Amino acid sequence: MISILDKLYSVINIFGISTSFFQNFCVSLVIIYSIFQIFNNYDIINRVITSYPYNPIEFNNESLKSPITIKEFINENIPEFKENAWSLFNPFLFNGHLQTIDGGCVALDHVVSIDEFNNYEKDKILKPDNQPEIVDNNLRYMTKEEIDNQYSTDSKAIVITLTGLSGSSAESYIRCLYNKIFTKRREEFELYVVNSRGCGNVNLTTPKLFCALWTEDIRQIIKFFQERYPNRKIYLFGVSLGSIVMSNYLAEEGENSNVSLAISLASIWDLRGSSYFLENGFISSLFYSTAMTFPLMMLLKSHSNELIRNPIFKSQYTNQIIRKIWKLRDFDNVFTSKMFGFTCADDYYTNASPIYKLTKIKTPFINISSLDDPITGGLQVGALPIDQCKYNPFISMINTTLGGHVGFFKFNSERWYAEPLSNLIIKFHEEIVSKNNFNIQINEKHLPKPVLVNGQLPVKSI
Repeated sequence: MISILDKLYSVINIFGISTSFFQNFCVSLVIIYSIFQIFNNYDIINRVITSYPYNPIEFNNESLKSPITIKEFINENIPEFKENAWSLFNPFLFNGHLQTIDGGCVALDHVVSIDEFNNYEKDKILKPDNQPEIVDNNLRYMTKEEIDNQYSTDSKAIVITLTGLSGSSAESYIRCLYNKIFTKRREEFELYVVNSRGCGNVNLTTPKLFCALWTEDIRQIIKFFQERYPNRKIYLFGVSLGSIVMSNYLAEEGENSNVSLAISLASIWDLRGSSYFLENGFISSLFYSTAMTFPLMMLLKSHSNELIRNPIFKSQYTNQIIRKIWKLRDFDNVFTSKMFGFTCADDYYTNASPIYKLTKIKTPFINISSLDDPITGGLQVGALPIDQCKYNPFISMINTTLGGHVGFFKFNSERWYAEPLSNLIIKFHEEIVSKNNFNIQINEKHLPKPVLVNGQLPVKSI
């Protein structure tokens, strides 16, 4: 709980609010609300509810006796993701709110061993122009030799994570998964994290931040890896906002995504529905929306010298306007939508929502979401397009009854998805994708046919 509040402390004094008062107020609200929830839906047993396509794609290679679907693969190898699988979650985090509260230039962070991190010659570090000398105690720039050696014909796997809103490689929801993969298969997997523009203590080099529809960065990163590592397979892991960017990229690229498997966690499929849920819920509106907006406002402040070169930003970044921005929708209405050419937040949300592009995703895709997610919302706001996904043979849905928004804390406070998801990625790569003659089989006649022609219903003259 304290981790998310810490993001607010650096700015609340601007508004004359005592830090201790603000902390006690927010914590008290959540606790009081949660006590009421105890009598309604107290539950510490998390249950898995799966939803698979009616006519799923099948994977085949020379080592398999017969083609296999994602459902069959999961049922055979990942028991934690099977239908009706259950696990004990933290008894003190018994609802989605408590599970959630813990909680130009693009920077690409690469996970390495401690020895590799410390064993380098400082005078050979190549610091990019316009970037700080020191990024973080757990991060360093690459040496010239390391940059020059970014070419290989080996067949390692590459996992790339797209973070949540204003997130970076320091996020625990990423590190818990990467720690598992790195520990189990250090020699077989290379792990990377994409820090959105302006995030992770990286300076902007152009007057533009990021949005859910900005897919060019991940497109260029995949192209970068393909050119330097032509034999490596690429896996994408998108979290919250990162999952929207990932889904939009996959929809735009169709069969040419060059991604072997995509996995989304706490995805937001319909931004308009999720925005309504976020802005109108008692705790969501009062706490989450504000907590998510403050880091964004601090991003604007820290990068204002660069952003001010954008005439749209300059016209909007006034004391009169920014004093009125307390909610995420306000921020998107004033800054995100305008800076990316949309008329308003609703216009931006509609165009950026992957739910309207489901049929265009033609990459094996696994979605992991919690039904009690207090930020994205559940089935009641269309946050999980379960019925639609059944008609896309590439998409599989793994939903849980508990977990909140990127929480999923088990009885021992470890994140529930880290272990099974690491096993899924590892085994899927080793047993399916990396084998000779790997291919995806699909029955074309079962694919849904587009109804609209150029965005309109077809009209026939009589």
